[in-house]
Amino acid sequence: MKEYEIVLTYLNGCAGAAHPQTSFEEAELASPDDYIKQKHGKDFDRFEKELSEDGHILYTFDNGAVRYIYEFTEI
Repeated sequence: MKEYEIVLTYLNGCAGAAHPQTSFEEAELASPDDYIKQKHGKDFDRFEKELSEDGHILYTFDNGAVRYIYEFTEI
């Protein structure tokens, strides 16, 4: 298992939110994929996964009304 810092950015366009909500968490995970599946099971296949050159893992989901961006950084 690896330890990650997880940054979640959430924007709810339906509610007219002008600013995204951001939260931070640290977790020991076997896989960031499993974390996203646990949080968003039925929508997991709709997330886009990106691996950056500096080692960050980004998961993005945007259905036009709600947007989630998860950024995982290994600690």
